[in-house]
Amino acid sequence: MPSPSVCAGPAWDFCRAADFWSRFQPLSPYGKDAKEERRVHADAAEIARLHDGTDHMVAFLESRAGDGASLDRLSYHLKRLPRLPLETRGDASYELVELFQFKKFLANHRAVRALVGAEQASFFGLGPEPAALSAELDRGGSDAETFYIADSYDPRLAGLRPRIAAVDAGIAERRAAAAARAKAEAGVDFRGRDFLVVPHEGAAGLLKDRALFSVEPYDQGSYLVRLQPDDAELALEAERDALRSEERLLEEGVLQGLSRLVAEALPRLRELVAAVRELDLARARALLALEQRLVRPTFRPAGEGGRPPRLEIEAGRFLPCAWDCERLGLRYAPLDFSLDESAAVLFGSNMGGKTVALESLVFFQVLAQAGFHVPATRYVTSIYPRIHYVGDLGGAAAAAAAAAAPGSPPGPGPRDARAGFSSAGLSGFGFEIRAFAEAWEGAAAGALVVFDEFARTTSSREAECILSAALEALAAKPGVRALFSTHFRGVARLPGVRYLRVRGLDRRAAAAALGADEPLGERIRRINRMMEYGLVDDEGCGPAGSDAVAIAALLGLDRGIVARAEAYYAAGGPPGAAAETTLKQTESI
Repeated sequence: MPSPSVCAGPAWDFCRAADFWSRFQPLSPYGKDAKEERRVHADAAEIARLHDGTDHMVAFLESRAGDGASLDRLSYHLKRLPRLPLETRGDASYELVELFQFKKFLANHRAVRALVGAEQASFFGLGPEPAALSAELDRGGSDAETFYIADSYDPRLAGLRPRIAAVDAGIAERRAAAAARAKAEAGVDFRGRDFLVVPHEGAAGLLKDRALFSVEPYDQGSYLVRLQPDDAELALEAERDALRSEERLLEEGVLQGLSRLVAEALPRLRELVAAVRELDLARARALLALEQRLVRPTFRPAGEGGRPPRLEIEAGRFLPCAWDCERLGLRYAPLDFSLDESAAVLFGSNMGGKTVALESLVFFQVLAQAGFHVPATRYVTSIYPRIHYVGDLGGAAAAAAAAAAPGSPPGPGPRDARAGFSSAGLSGFGFEIRAFAEAWEGAAAGALVVFDEFARTTSSREAECILSAALEALAAKPGVRALFSTHFRGVARLPGVRYLRVRGLDRRAAAAALGADEPLGERIRRINRMMEYGLVDDEGCGPAGSDAVAIAALLGLDRGIVARAEAYYAAGGPPGAAAETTLKQTESI
């Protein structure tokens, strides 16, 4: 992630923001540059400005819904905006092609301004263009897609260029006469070509007439033959060279004059570039808002002592996951969630939706602070100075799992989030602790921090101690909202922390489905249909029975192993587990 963004790279990857970003399609080179920056903001005024721009363009697009031709022309002119050389150059002149770029920009900017109308042009700061520069660039009378130094720029050019054309015609006439003579006397036909390659055996006559032909060795078996200009043609060429030198001086004077106008107009040109960039970005955000039914988020200020305000989500759709479900024929369950506390812990089995719930929350927050409307009927949040993720592979692993599901197209494998630490020789646990330390340091001024299965790579007792201490510290940190998912149920129950669990598997449906003989892809879809997605308050103990064991049975694990696992689970764990836990507690003391 570039430095201007407040979203850390692991958080960006975890919430699969790139999946959404790939559908964000600004058209101008300036909009495309801004897209590549992937900026997520923390300044409230800047975020409000971006959302205002999205609202304006949504209203504009809806008002033009029946005028597809007008919208197509707007897209055309945004695409035609060229990249301008906007650096200050002092006395240096611009090249002809650069002046063409300025003319092309102004012409397309003018068209964009006319197409969006006065209200949108005023909001985004489009136009008017610098009058003196525009008038001079248009003086030649050519269209917006061409530019040359026309006679109208200097009256001396109007008198000089016909003389050059007359000399060119005289030279062409002399060459045509020489070519006709060569054909008649030597039987060689130049056919408008400047030279011929003639074999040695056919060049005897040419070698004799050096007044008409210039003959040079070409290779071992042939000569390079040109028509030899006579004195009259040489005189015409000398006259033409002199006239063209005079023309170049006059053209250079025109370029210098135009360059001075560009230099004077640079501040305004930069303003126009910034304006058209913002309109282009707002248009791309608005198209996504209409296409995906996005709504503007509501931002509330922090409460007393920096306490984050109430977080509210209604019918939130984590779009990358929803798109995967649609592609794979799976059911997607929107997220409804509210949180008053500064911290929350999510319990639940795998495949129950813990990670997706966390991904959803980070996804909504990244979009909201990047100026995008969000995929929910309501989203109320705060602005965080930093957005962090701590976990193992996170969203990359989830995306890889989705890509590997039956019926999905092939794609690149996941990027291991630990790669940056591998040279230091860190284990998975070491990576998690280092990631937490960096997130802790980065949360000094406030942050949204999400932990997915934190400390999973150590023993359960040790993990529960680390999780409890981290939870306690983050819950007390001003301006921080922390969200944890975990399998470890021994996490300390702390005041000011909310404890939730995923609803989990519909056990009756799972029991009825045991033994079904069906392909793996259909089994996965069946499990998806049996999952009761959503979050409920945790009462201190999990649901009766193990979702993980039930899912293992549905996926085809041997029935004897499943039955034994269920017996162990009902007894509180396998024999010796309690003694081992007691031993670990004693060792830690």
